Amino acid sequence: MITVATCGGVLVTVLALLAVVDQFARNYAQRQATVRIQQVAWQMRDALNHGMRVAVSDIRLLSELKELRDAGDPADMRRPMENMQRISPDYAWIGVANPDGTVYAATGKMLEGKDVSARPWFQNARSGVTTVDYHAAVLLEKKLPQAADPWRFVDVSIPVLRTDGSVRGIMGAHLSWTWARQLAKTLLVPAGKDYKTEVLIVRGDGTVLLGPKEMEEKKLDSTSVGLALDGGSGAVDETANGQRYLTGYAQTGLEPGYPSLKWAVLVRQPYNVAMADFRTLQQRIVLLGAGLALLLGVSGMLFARRVSQPLISLSATMERYDPERPTPVPVSNDFHETHLLSSTLAAMVSREQRHLESLRAMNENLEQTVQLRTREIERKARELEGALALQEQIRVQLQESEAEVRATLHHAYDAFIAFDENGLVREWNGQAERLLGWSRAEMMGQPIIDAFIVPAMRETRRQGLRRFLETGDSALVNQRVEMPVLRKDGVEIPVEVSVAHVPRRQGHLFIAFMHDITDRRMLHASLEQMAMKDMLTDLPNRRALQQKLPEALARSARSGKAMAVFFLDLDGFKGVNDKHGHEAGDELLRILAQRIVATVRRTDTVARLAGDEFVVLLEMLADAGDAVDVAAKLLPALSQPFALAAATVALSGSIGIAVHEPASDESADDLLARADHAMYDAKNGGKNRYSIAPAKAA
Repeated sequence: MITVATCGGVLVTVLALLAVVDQFARNYAQRQATVRIQQVAWQMRDALNHGMRVAVSDIRLLSELKELRDAGDPADMRRPMENMQRISPDYAWIGVANPDGTVYAATGKMLEGKDVSARPWFQNARSGVTTVDYHAAVLLEKKLPQAADPWRFVDVSIPVLRTDGSVRGIMGAHLSWTWARQLAKTLLVPAGKDYKTEVLIVRGDGTVLLGPKEMEEKKLDSTSVGLALDGGSGAVDETANGQRYLTGYAQTGLEPGYPSLKWAVLVRQPYNVAMADFRTLQQRIVLLGAGLALLLGVSGMLFARRVSQPLISLSATMERYDPERPTPVPVSNDFHETHLLSSTLAAMVSREQRHLESLRAMNENLEQTVQLRTREIERKARELEGALALQEQIRVQLQESEAEVRATLHHAYDAFIAFDENGLVREWNGQAERLLGWSRAEMMGQPIIDAFIVPAMRETRRQGLRRFLETGDSALVNQRVEMPVLRKDGVEIPVEVSVAHVPRRQGHLFIAFMHDITDRRMLHASLEQMAMKDMLTDLPNRRALQQKLPEALARSARSGKAMAVFFLDLDGFKGVNDKHGHEAGDELLRILAQRIVATVRRTDTVARLAGDEFVVLLEMLADAGDAVDVAAKLLPALSQPFALAAATVALSGSIGIAVHEPASDESADDLLARADHAMYDAKNGGKNRYSIAPAKAA
């Protein structure tokens, strides 16, 4: 029996250990795969949101150009739109229609004179800037060049007002869906090759806009689509088309402040691919466990046989023992354990005899002991009566103190909210009613998280509450934090919250104080914006550049794309200041800033350091040749005459170029210094030219 029990215990222990290790490894592998898929979905969502923000900004900028708002000829209006199309080739068509719906001017003269009054982009833009979801070409199908994929568009449109405020017409831009395909190719093709990942973009009606060719423009009904279209973000284990997937999901268009489109972004990976490493580990664990179970089982069997023999001998001795005629218990010396057991049994028998003798003596004194205990119980009863009277007095005092505290909290300056471990409201003062809009009667017993916590943070707060109740660790309890909340009317306001925890004998109570910090936030944002902007040119200043440059270096390392820094300086700017005064110099710098911004891409950063020194930050470059192309465009722009109020002057510029490769560990200061040195090389080489700084030594 000992042998069987030992071997069985060893086997059960090994199997339990293997089960625990297997479960941990499975959960860890699935969490890692889920995080990877979810991060790719977030990257695609952010790229789509950024693209729509840029499109809205481009069209808004075009609509505010004076030469377009007051153009008297289609050619004058066409010129800035075609410039925008050359800068951003993803715009397949940009045009302006008269208020009656007739196209007045358009890029490439396409559709000029056509009636577009029935098109959604024309109808929807009457009340302001708007976007139109993914759709096929209608009027442009036969006019645009043939492409590998059918023409599909996302539209952005905005009213165009003359400088006197009257409506000039409606400007519309067709953003080619090739833009979204290129985003997926640029950001996510490496992940697809390594992990067999599929990327899908799904419209609100469930139509697949981007994905595998056989699925595009077909309906997709899955759990991840529903979660994403409900505004969720995360990852899910689901089965689609008969195959199991790990799917990361997110929704675009949730950022406030600009019109956008809400699409579900799905990134999914076959479950067996995601868990391939786990399967290999699982096989190794099974083999190791089998070997360990065999080794321990054999060892346990041998050990049990060795132990059982002395125990059997001792058991036979105890079966013959007679308490009425006690005999000494023989002591075994086979090994230490049996010696200890047998000697202990012998001592127990001896102590039993002594205890019997003591029991007889105790029975004689029992009556005397009962009398003593009776008198002691009477004394304790009198003491209990006094304690109960004191407890009643304390209860009355506590009720009075509770009434005083409740009155104080009800009239406190900050909102006071108390809730239990289930998140249900237990107290709600007058300032909470004024701040959030719900009366105390409406909120008592209601869930606090669903009432005024913003939807995006509700699940996080629930998890945080559960984590605190389980571990005592929380980022909110016993902290002072700032967070957004929702009023009863749906308006989101920022508040400062401090939460205290009061443990109870049964359950928990949390006490929260909060007050509105809207005015403080507005003041902080205003000061931050002023500190990051050059007051003369309205460009980012040196401080803003010092913040943006390290961020650009980090993005270059993540994306694997090169970047470049231009250090730009005017040749002869001091002479303009000396001859025409500092006002003319300031005017020249403002015009120069506008020219630089108009020449580079919308995604590039232009900053003014001091005087006539400017820095241009170019990102997502294929190689150094892209930077040289931009410099070749900038030099002619700098050489064009500057029509100032005091005079018309002609200058030139010198540009220093420093190219940063993603694998380099170069710091922001080193990169800027290389560009500065290259600029001086350009000046020393004859000015009106650019110079490329040597690459940083490894």
